[in-house]
Amino acid sequence: MRNVCKLVIHEIKDVLKNPAVIILVLLPIFMSIVMVSVIDIEGMEMMLLSTWVLFAQVMIGIMLTGPNLIEEREGNTFDALLLSPLRFGDIVGAKGLTSLIFSLFAQLVVLIANHGFSSEIIPALFFMVLGGVIFVEVGLLIGLIVNSSKNGAAISAALMVIFFLVTAVYQAMPDWTYWLFAIIPSIEVVVNLNSVLAGNGFPLVETAMLGGWLAVFTLWLVWIGKKR
Repeated sequence: MRNVCKLVIHEIKDVLKNPAVIILVLLPIFMSIVMVSVIDIEGMEMMLLSTWVLFAQVMIGIMLTGPNLIEEREGNTFDALLLSPLRFGDIVGAKGLTSLIFSLFAQLVVLIANHGFSSEIIPALFFMVLGGVIFVEVGLLIGLIVNSSKNGAAISAALMVIFFLVTAVYQAMPDWTYWLFAIIPSIEVVVNLNSVLAGNGFPLVETAMLGGWLAVFTLWLVWIGKKR
């Protein structure tokens, strides 16, 4: 456990030394403040806020985790760590936790900057952590499966755009299509955040779906680890 903590601290220091990554973390915060203040649509405040919290999740979870892990594999840094006393799960977990820390930081600043401190932050934090973990796992899967930085960056960017934009598209679709979109984890995150921020509690079905995605991605990572 001590070695894992040391690796997390080392990963955080490396992230803070990279200006591009700092911009990646700060971008969702800046964009949320600008867009939420500019777009003043009655009844849409929570939807906009939830969407920008999601943007922080997918931007940092996928774009920070996936390409960085591929670069480490290409530079044999990842393989070198595998030769240390650390296990595969320890290494992947440390890298995922590092991304999650920055993701939660950005999400909290987005929420507090646009919504202020309120009692709704506590239940919202559950979905911020859950959604953050899910999209970090997506980034880890990209980093472990894709073999080149070029392809990894393209796939990461494409998935980030899809996960983010689909939250705007589904609202314009007929009501009967909701459950077709609701299986997408980004939709589930936004719906759950909307509900708790409005004081309506946890939507059981959408919460269960998020739990299902968490289980699927976690088992997939475990399977990859067993193959190594």
